[in-house]
Amino acid sequence: MDEQWSTKAADSQVGGPILTGRFKLWTLALVSLLATQAAASAFLPRSFALTLVSNFVAFGLLLSACLIFLLDRARGSERDRLFWTLLAVHWGIQVIAQLIWMHFELVLRRNVPNPFAGDLLPFLSHIPVLAALLLQPHLEPIERRKSLGAVEFLLLLLWFLYLYVFFVMPWQYSVVNEALYDRNYDRLDGLLHVAQAAVLAFLWKRSSGAWRRFYGVFFVAQCLMGYFTYLVNHAIDTGEYYSGSWFDLPFALGLASFTLVGIMGTQVAGSIGSAGQKKAPLQGEWFGILVVLSLPIMAGWAVLDRHALSPVVQFRELATLGTILAMSVLVFIKLHGLGAELTAANETLREASLTDPLTGLRNRRFFDAMITADAEQVLRSYGPHHNGPRHDLIFYIVDLDEFKMVNDSYGHDVGDRVLIEVARRITSAVRTSDVVLRWGGDEFMVISRYAARQEAGLVPSRILEYVGLSEIGLPCIDTPVRQTCSIGWAVFPWLPERPHAVSVEAVLGLADNALYEAKTAGKNRAVGVGPLDAGDAGGQSTLGGDIFAYKKQAESIAGPAKSWRFPSSITSI
Repeated sequence: MDEQWSTKAADSQVGGPILTGRFKLWTLALVSLLATQAAASAFLPRSFALTLVSNFVAFGLLLSACLIFLLDRARGSERDRLFWTLLAVHWGIQVIAQLIWMHFELVLRRNVPNPFAGDLLPFLSHIPVLAALLLQPHLEPIERRKSLGAVEFLLLLLWFLYLYVFFVMPWQYSVVNEALYDRNYDRLDGLLHVAQAAVLAFLWKRSSGAWRRFYGVFFVAQCLMGYFTYLVNHAIDTGEYYSGSWFDLPFALGLASFTLVGIMGTQVAGSIGSAGQKKAPLQGEWFGILVVLSLPIMAGWAVLDRHALSPVVQFRELATLGTILAMSVLVFIKLHGLGAELTAANETLREASLTDPLTGLRNRRFFDAMITADAEQVLRSYGPHHNGPRHDLIFYIVDLDEFKMVNDSYGHDVGDRVLIEVARRITSAVRTSDVVLRWGGDEFMVISRYAARQEAGLVPSRILEYVGLSEIGLPCIDTPVRQTCSIGWAVFPWLPERPHAVSVEAVLGLADNALYEAKTAGKNRAVGVGPLDAGDAGGQSTLGGDIFAYKKQAESIAGPAKSWRFPSSITSI
């Protein structure tokens, strides 16, 4: 609800005047820079003064765009800072490129050489913009996970660098050809502008509210900048351009439009938009796939192009092989990361499937997964070749007394809180090597591992004491709840002299019947069952007639049996 409110608030802010408050002075500075460029182009002759004014106007506009996106980063939320940072990085690189240009024209007082290694900087500065747009900050966090990742960003950067090396650099280093260098550079630069505009149009269509307007203004600015850049590059190629010429005025206008984009960004930074339509967002994985699949096509082009000069072919083949190697490493890193994520997700799902979501205890699925191995380990300790001490598995079934009254009197929310507290108390009453399970409903199971049957009565005595002696205070009700429990237990193996004679399932059935006896005898007590000694086979049960049917059932399952029953005050059998 808070996110929806913040989105509506941001929408209402953007719906008013865009240029308000503190940005009036900023806007006035932009207008002054544009007016200065127009006046210089109109009244100053082609001279050093014109070059000086034109360069400083361009520098001021570039710096303005960089600073406004840095301001957006400061105002944005933690999850959106990367988006604004990447946009600021783009303009920061452009500022550096402008400083290099100014060094040649104002310090060295000569034209920038052509071809020029520094041309790579403004070309690659487009990559952070594409990466920022592919982050899709208008999306909800769960949808944004499908956007560009670190590996996809590196693949994108490497791919555009490869395109530059493949198409432009052969005419710069392998076979120097200024005309082909300029033509290929302009085409690639135009391709980047078109790609940015296409992604912005896609995001505009799939967003809404403040972010939709932001993408719309960004799209217009991108189209203007792409067209004005084309005009300047064309004028440079035809020899019509010089610093301060009329071509610099529309170019300055395009630069200024991005400061306006950044001003709008200050009003949407931190807000969450929505997909608007139920269409899939741009997914970064597809860019990685397309980038990798494009390499064989480029390699085939390099080999089959009969018009290319031999040094150019060799240069392109080496560039392709190097790029394939670098991308293979990145794809390997991506696959390794996906494998690690899948393993972690599977482990999380496995843990969730073995854990009771309410109490945090293990559940029956965990019991089914571990009991076979635990039973086999116990049986091995009874084997003829085992010289160490014998270990037993003791199953304690704990059932809460009159728990239905708690739910009926106070509601299921209070009942859940009682179950959580009882689970905590049972866990505190047993050893760390014992396993506590939510057996179902208001039943729990405690499995004592590496136990001795002679001391089996100690655990239920502690559980009865921990669970029932103190009341459970709950903040949601005024009256504390006193919850007791009943326990039935049995030992595996049932017959030490014949450990394989009775299965774990049968012993669990005996423990369950012992629990029934504890309930019948008055609750808040424990009943344990074990096999009768040979001398007791014809004896009378000390538990009276109530145990007779149970004893007969035990005999039918596992042979003659005897039972122990004791309240919480008794600490031994």
